[in-house]
Amino acid sequence: MSRPSISGLTFVRELAFAVALIIAPAAAPGATAAAGLDSLIAQSKTESRLEIYSNVGTENWQGIVQAFNRKYPWIVVEALDLGPEEAFERYYSESSAARHSADLIVAAAPTSWLRFVDKGELQPVEAIEGAQAPAWSKPFKGLYSFSTDPLILAYNKLILPESERPKSLAQLVELVRTDPKRFVNRITTYDATGHPFAEAVHWTYTHLRGAQGWKILEVLGPVTRPENSGGSMTEKITSGEYSAAYFTSGVTTFLRTSQPGRDKILGWNLIADGTPVFVRGIGITRRATSKASARLFLEFCLSHDGQVAIGKSGLTPYRADVQKSEVPYLTYQAIVDQIGERNALPVLYDRAMLQEEDSFLERWKKVFKL
Repeated sequence: MSRPSISGLTFVRELAFAVALIIAPAAAPGATAAAGLDSLIAQSKTESRLEIYSNVGTENWQGIVQAFNRKYPWIVVEALDLGPEEAFERYYSESSAARHSADLIVAAAPTSWLRFVDKGELQPVEAIEGAQAPAWSKPFKGLYSFSTDPLILAYNKLILPESERPKSLAQLVELVRTDPKRFVNRITTYDATGHPFAEAVHWTYTHLRGAQGWKILEVLGPVTRPENSGGSMTEKITSGEYSAAYFTSGVTTFLRTSQPGRDKILGWNLIADGTPVFVRGIGITRRATSKASARLFLEFCLSHDGQVAIGKSGLTPYRADVQKSEVPYLTYQAIVDQIGERNALPVLYDRAMLQEEDSFLERWKKVFKL
């Protein structure tokens, strides 16, 4: 393809600029980044608390905030677990009334993020640590990825013998077909009609698996009792109310399986024939009042140390330089290594999810007899 024509003066200016770039001493990237952080640090000391709205559990936030405060002890962080939709709706309500609201949102809710971007409520910052992040993890300017969290199979070890503990949806389908009455209302999953997180998981699975995905749900749906909360599912599996769950939250399950006693009851597996992996978004709001503190938190979460802290708190880091040995559960690469890239199903920001919302939910309700 030929280069578009430009005027002689413009070309001279471009050439002079290119030569200047070649002969000028380049600033060390580390020095530039350090200078940028120094400015943010100074400004953050003049700000009040950092407010975060999220759908990350309090027990998960604890270790992340502690690690952040070891670097920035003067920043008071208030991280609220509000649910995927409420995190945005509360921000809209408070900011429209000129009340103090979220400086940052951390949420697994693609349709809510798409609407947030369309409304112009995302601050389009370019994070220094964003340069280390893969392209798919930063879909819009200012929107980055906090974690990549798998939706898994969980089960009660006391109810299901080892041979019946599902490692795939195909295996769970065979259990149900063999003895349907045994599993009626004894299996659970997220209710796709309940909130954007659940809708996105089921939409992504059926979108990527097509007719075969719907066939699997047509077997599981009628015996499934959907729930809105991963915590509720985990507790009811532990109590024996449910035998198993599919597409349940790894974030919720991982920490609970490490609790003494519960590990003898609660078990989990990645879904060998298709594990949805939720790319959880993080972004600074347009009306943030603690902008420098929010930026420091964003930089920390995208950094190697921040991703390790996220991994130690039950979420799943995705930076390529975070090793499996550095975290107690999983990394994104460990998921791919275990089930194969084809079976890691990323839940991303697909506008078709918005366009197909009504027809998808209508079909999903019929499959699940709701």
